[in-house]
Amino acid sequence: PMVAMLDDETTIDRLCSAIESVEIGEPRPHAASTVWTARIPPSAMSPRTAFFAAHESVPAAAAAGRISAELIAPYPPGIPVLTPGELITAETINALGHAAHSGVRIAYAADPTLSSYQVVVE
Repeated sequence: PMVAMLDDETTIDRLCSAIESVEIGEPRPHAASTVWTARIPPSAMSPRTAFFAAHESVPAAAAAGRISAELIAPYPPGIPVLTPGELITAETINALGHAAHSGVRIAYAADPTLSSYQVVVE
């Protein structure tokens, strides 16, 4: 719900009543989250250059040492861990894999299973 400047006591009361009337069933499990400890990958080229460069999909095992052509963000918290132009490191691959295995949703990746990564063609 969103309360805006044009809402008044009447509309806010309707919102509160609606919320109070909701029956709560079984508690839902919380979304998996992760604490990010891997170092920020070094930049190898500008994000724009990497984004528009020719790219290819490579298996995760072959991605270390290559330049990322995609944005990858574990969600939550949704903060990008890998952006176009950054050098993909083994540490980053391991940390992303651990997050995915823990149930964290991997957002924006072409392959959300992280079996492959989009990299700039060398």
